Order: sequence, then structure tokens, then C-alpha cells
Amino acid sequence: MSYYIGFVALLLGVFYFWRSAQHRKQVISARERASANGGQVEIDPVWSAMGVSFMPFILFYGAFASLLLIGGFFLSDLKMYLSLFDLFGLLTLIVAYTGWILIRTHYNKLGLDFASG
Repeated sequence: MSYYIGFVALLLGVFYFWRSAQHRKQVISARERASANGGQVEIDPVWSAMGVSFMPFILFYGAFASLLLIGGFFLSDLKMYLSLFDLFGLLTLIVAYTGWILIRTHYNKLGLDFASG
């Protein structure tokens, strides 16, 4: 029963990496379709600026959550309940989730048509 938390967290991390790549590919293809049809490729600059302004907060979340997990593991008795594989899985999940949020923020699909693709 040990390593289950790490295995599930690792699977969720891989899922978030995969969804990030899929979302990026969908937005890029929707932008290419929009430019080929003569439509607007980019969204309103206000929405873009708002997404860019939140990126440091998202990165701070990922770094802070990782530091709390590592500090909690090595400075407390968390070693009794979690293995190093569990720690690696949870860190992978935090990094993947942070990357997923950043990709979803940077490759915004507002104003793009996803119906034909």
C-alpha cells in the first residue's frame, strides 16, 4: 500500500502534462484557422495583459507549494507516512499543475472557434 499516493500523483501529473500539450495544440490550430479565414487571431489586449500579469503569482504558488512539501518532508516526521517516491510524485503533480495553469493562461482560447477542428 505504500507508493500509492506517489503513483496516483505521478499519473495525475502526466495527465496534466498531456492536457497542457493538447490545449496548446488546439489553440495554435484554432489561431491558424482564424488567420486563414481572415478572422481575428489574437484576443483583446486587456485579456492578454491580465493573463500575463497573473503568471508570477502562479509561479509563486508552484514554488511555495513545492517548498512547503519538501520542507515538511525533511523537517517533520512525514517520512513515516510518505516515501521518496511519494514525494517525487507529489512534486511532479505540483509542477505539472502549475504548468497546466500557465499554458491555459498563455494560450487563451477566448474568441477562437473550436467547432471546426
